[in-house]
Amino acid sequence: MNNDAVSIAPHLHKVIHENDKVRILEVTVKPGDSAEMHTHPDNVITVLQGGSLEMASSDGTVKTIELITGTSFFSPASEHSVKNNSDSEVKVIQVELK
Repeated sequence: MNNDAVSIAPHLHKVIHENDKVRILEVTVKPGDSAEMHTHPDNVITVLQGGSLEMASSDGTVKTIELITGTSFFSPASEHSVKNNSDSEVKVIQVELK
């Protein structure tokens, strides 16, 4: 079974560039949107439009993360589901490392 983010949630993840080194995704999570459990390799995220998202890890841990517009950060490889319970659309550029 393929747990790749784009395969699991194409309604949230749009591939905007890919080569042998990186895959660049535009990720848009509108209020009420969600994605089932999926994976990302190590990646760098730049927040274009901030907000809060509920993330559930494969171990069952659930947390709300706050993303601040204009910030960037490294995110290690992970498996998670996501849901936007807020009234704000969240948009990021996610650069997945290969």
